[in-house]
Amino acid sequence: MRKPALRALNQWLILAILALFAGACNSDNKKTDGSSAPAEEKEQPASLAKDYTVVPGKRVGGITATSTEADIRALYGDGQVAYRSVYIGEGESQPGIAVFPDTPNELEIVWDIAAATGNPEFIRISKEDTDWRTIQGVTIGTTLEELEKINGRPFNLYGFGWDYGGLVNDWQGGHLDSYLVIALEPADWEQVGPEVSGDITFSSKDPKVRALGARVASMVITFAK
Repeated sequence: MRKPALRALNQWLILAILALFAGACNSDNKKTDGSSAPAEEKEQPASLAKDYTVVPGKRVGGITATSTEADIRALYGDGQVAYRSVYIGEGESQPGIAVFPDTPNELEIVWDIAAATGNPEFIRISKEDTDWRTIQGVTIGTTLEELEKINGRPFNLYGFGWDYGGLVNDWQGGHLDSYLVIALEPADWEQVGPEVSGDITFSSKDPKVRALGARVASMVITFAK
């Protein structure tokens, strides 16, 4: 059983702590940027419009930190882009667009209003059966155990059942970094008790957490600027 309202709140209140999370994982960003990223940049796909690769901090398919709405429409076609008021948590929404709206490959893009550049602030992926995945292999539905393996070590996450429930808050120096913000949700909410709930940080290796069969419910990708 899912809790759609709670899930939506969890996914968008992520944004309220992006700055804190980025600071905690700054050393991870430097390491990742110095290893896999350069090789990926040299191997650009022939057609970015058909590329579903996510490189956190750099691009989502053909969308980068400097992409404008016009760029995105030129890349994917006007028929694949729709205006949308995107909910960002705590009753607030922000202007944005959806690419491939109402399909498994939907992207929700919020513009960087503070910078007034007309470029993306962040991109959210949250539909099941999506083709989008990071260069490390993370996608919607990736299990906690798979995520731990991709990261190369256990990571920390908040307990479930509150505003930041299931949010990864520290990759613990692993392969993943703060440009990829992950929220997990349990396979069965009825199995979530007080021992794994609330404003408490757990390790992904905690047996009580692993028993929940948690999977990636949303990915928020930010950009290095």
